[in-house]
Amino acid sequence: MTKKFFYNTILFLVTFLAGVTGCKKGSPDSSLLVLEISNKMGADSIVLDSTYQNPLGRNISFSRIEYYLSDIELTRDDNYMQPVSGVVLVTTQTSQYIMGSVPVGTYKKVSFKVGLVDTINHVDPSYYFAGPLGAQSPSMHFSTDNLGYIFVAAEGLVDTSVSGTGMPNKLFSYHIGVDSLLRQVNLPDHSSAPYNAAFISAGNHILTIHIAADFSVFLQNMDMKANPITNTSDYPSQASSLASHIPAMFTYQQ
Repeated sequence: MTKKFFYNTILFLVTFLAGVTGCKKGSPDSSLLVLEISNKMGADSIVLDSTYQNPLGRNISFSRIEYYLSDIELTRDDNYMQPVSGVVLVTTQTSQYIMGSVPVGTYKKVSFKVGLVDTINHVDPSYYFAGPLGAQSPSMHFSTDNLGYIFVAAEGLVDTSVSGTGMPNKLFSYHIGVDSLLRQVNLPDHSSAPYNAAFISAGNHILTIHIAADFSVFLQNMDMKANPITNTSDYPSQASSLASHIPAMFTYQQ
């Protein structure tokens, strides 16, 4: 992120907050928390329908990436755990997620779950269509009611040629869910290099945390040509393998 883009983003968010709340400077006791999340394939940002190499060297492209973050917590420098309300549905169309206010302070790390806790996962999905899980929630729910929500959805095309270096030509679809595949992510203390660039505070009014989600980690060891479909219930071992990679796929974005 360039400095110009960053400061333009801050100016936009300050203007947005002032317009929504009617306050010119916001509360002196709170900061607006913004999560900026970049979906990556290794060092490259993911652009839908662009071609990337998966960890086994086979060409793939993505047509959809969506996943839920919940139970977000910030750890203050005195080790106080500050809960953050709300659930985030991350997509490739949006990079910044406004989470509301948190008390002003110096925060050193962030943790969250990928997926939804059982008390939300098994509530009638129609309740959430225009509610806390967002308007896209119908596409993130398994058709079998007792399975609940899809925690991570990754779809696209994979090249099935012998070399794997041609144009992606076969559909792949990985839908990871069910309570047992809820995964906890604990990012490290950012207060020393190389993580100290990840938390940026603008005059105590906005706290932006930059996070990268690397789908090359999510897909590691997956033979996408032989196993292009994982809908969790029919392919539990593949779903479990993919879910086991979730905690390691998130890092601070430098």
